[in-house]
Amino acid sequence: MFLVVGQGNPGEAYAKTRHNVGFMVLDRLGLAFRRKGEALWAEAELGGKRGIFLKPLTYYNLTGRAVAPLARFYRIPPERILVVHDEMDLPLGRLRLRAGGSPAGNRGVASIAEALGTEAFHRLRIGIGKPPSRGEGAAYVLSPFSPEEEPLVERVLGVAAEAVACWVREGLLPCAGRYNGLDLRQGDKL
Repeated sequence: MFLVVGQGNPGEAYAKTRHNVGFMVLDRLGLAFRRKGEALWAEAELGGKRGIFLKPLTYYNLTGRAVAPLARFYRIPPERILVVHDEMDLPLGRLRLRAGGSPAGNRGVASIAEALGTEAFHRLRIGIGKPPSRGEGAAYVLSPFSPEEEPLVERVLGVAAEAVACWVREGLLPCAGRYNGLDLRQGDKL
């Protein structure tokens, strides 16, 4: 069994913000989500593997509250958990699949690591670029994409959804090799 977690904030005010790309990617998979506890979740089968797709409603920085109890109940090990989240250290148009590592200032990832007691889970980092100036990070991640960015965002979300499906079917290493080098700003294709 696997668990894919899209990070974001609940509510219409946050729906189209940079911080919600994790939710947006899961929405691209066409799953029927239902509310259960502190999350929206969908059970699905991909590539002959059964799993859960989760959109925590705990707000971004408290994502671990929804993830850890579910992972424990279903006995899903960290290497079968993929967290999809925004990443300011990557430009818009870049994706990065990786296993483990520090949260690097991402409070949602830190919340999951703390709640699980490990940083060994997998991540799909979606580049959103850096804020215009230092100290504007919080306002930047809670801002919507500009109209000029929208066509690229649409492409990124589609490719990221493909990367999630790849991770479920094939695992981290083959998918990292396929997706980590793409630069969608340059029109790269699979």
